[in-house]
Amino acid sequence: MIKKLAIAAALSAAVLSSAQAGVVVGAQSAQIVSGAPGIGAISSTYDQYGLITDYVSGVTDFDAYIASNPLHVWDFSVEDAGTTYYYEWFSNFGTSTASVSYDLGEVRFTQGLALWNEDGNGIGKLNILGSVDGITWTTLGSSLSPTDNASGQDYGADVFNWDAIATRYIKLEASQCPSSSTWVGCSVGEVAFNVTDVPEPSSVAMAGLGLAVVGAVAARRRRQQA
Repeated sequence: MIKKLAIAAALSAAVLSSAQAGVVVGAQSAQIVSGAPGIGAISSTYDQYGLITDYVSGVTDFDAYIASNPLHVWDFSVEDAGTTYYYEWFSNFGTSTASVSYDLGEVRFTQGLALWNEDGNGIGKLNILGSVDGITWTTLGSSLSPTDNASGQDYGADVFNWDAIATRYIKLEASQCPSSSTWVGCSVGEVAFNVTDVPEPSSVAMAGLGLAVVGAVAARRRRQQA
């Protein structure tokens, strides 16, 4: 394990010498570190369901995607055939701090993230930390101030960048969370990551085809429910 960490650190240093164009990558899973269980589903913060414009994880150019100003719907959830689908996640009522750790599924070179700061409450101050093993953490950004988006309106993303570094886990520490008239707590709309390394071309082609189909279906479903 120590050898693997050393190799990852060395590769990170090499990446720092030259900035690379990145692709959008979604998390594979997430763990609520504090503020659990909250309201909604934490998976809704990385499954693209609330995004009006989808991306293909590991394929879509990050900068081009952000330049298109992809919006997140302001709704909290939608009912479909008796099933509730969540667009956002809120921490436990009465909390002004919360923490969530996202797992990319493998060690990747990350250099930033996009945060769709939920419109009703959101995050007041944000720390971002990265880790290879989920135990030892490196600060990637501190005391950041996401946009306080207007309530009841679809909202865009804030982008936070850092020097490229090998990470598998990225943790968001939220504090000073704004409070609406009806809810006290932190909330997240969506998170997506700027990753510089990509799989082999053949893997990208197969994954891209499958994810493109899934994305198209999800987008069509949202339009039908609007």
